[in-house]
Amino acid sequence: MKRIISIIIAAAFVLPMLAQDAEVKEPAPKPQRDYSEFLPQAGDWTFGIALDPFTKFIGNMFNGTGNSILNGGGVVAQNPNTLTSNDIHGSGLWNGLASIMGAYMVTNNLGIKANIGINFNNRANRQYVVDDAALFVDPTSVAKAVDAQVRTQLALTAALGVEYHVGKRRVQGVFGIGAMYGNQMIDKLEYTYGNEITAYNTAPTNAGLSPVVPAAVAAAYPYMTSLRTKQVYASKGTHMAGIYGSIGVECFVAPKIALGANVNVRLCYEWTPQIANKYEGWNTLTGSKETITDLDTPMTNVGFSFDTNNLGANLYIAFYFGSKK
Repeated sequence: MKRIISIIIAAAFVLPMLAQDAEVKEPAPKPQRDYSEFLPQAGDWTFGIALDPFTKFIGNMFNGTGNSILNGGGVVAQNPNTLTSNDIHGSGLWNGLASIMGAYMVTNNLGIKANIGINFNNRANRQYVVDDAALFVDPTSVAKAVDAQVRTQLALTAALGVEYHVGKRRVQGVFGIGAMYGNQMIDKLEYTYGNEITAYNTAPTNAGLSPVVPAAVAAAYPYMTSLRTKQVYASKGTHMAGIYGSIGVECFVAPKIALGANVNVRLCYEWTPQIANKYEGWNTLTGSKETITDLDTPMTNVGFSFDTNNLGANLYIAFYFGSKK
């Protein structure tokens, strides 16, 4: 009897130990990494640059498009005989070719952001024309002169607003809203001619690159002969003002360094105060070549636009710095 009681007592101690060893031990939960050193903090300053020009350049290497790192908006690959004052005030130049961004983080999530976009476009179209002077000296001459058409555009855009970061890991959502203004300060077509207007050649040969002088202009200056266009330009620039909203993401690839992408929606009002034309011709009253300026249109290109064009950068790299722990 004592032996049986001893076996029962031993079993009471041993069986629980065996049962405990038989249980499946679950691994301890892996601690989540702290990414606070990667993410923006209150007091940080941000500096960012656009990657769009480089991605466009790389993309155009494979799609057959003419490539230039300075070609960000608008191309003068049009029929030169159709280019008139209607082609001034360039659409598309509000999308900054080069974009510089900056921000100040008021809190870990809320920042005040500014953006400056720059877009420059310069294109030339040149054609040969008979050299009148050489032909005058030698009727059998085949010498040629060169006429040229040059399109130059320069636009600046600026935006100021706030942005809010959402997320505590390396990928954050970024939402923004603000106001913007753009000024296309240079927008002009210029024409140069290989054959000059002189007392001996008051109606020189040209290649036909410049638009035909309107009959109303010729009628307003009856003493000017052989008028031809020298320049078409927005004499007071082209302007844009509006508001925008943006949504995007930033992926922090290293502490305080992020690759960003966003989509912008904007409502803008655009206007061009005045278009002017410069002409040159032979003044029969003074017996000399002269240049005249004629106002072509009053305020034009007026209206609202609602679109998703970028403010200067849809792809960018941002650096955060300045906060103290």
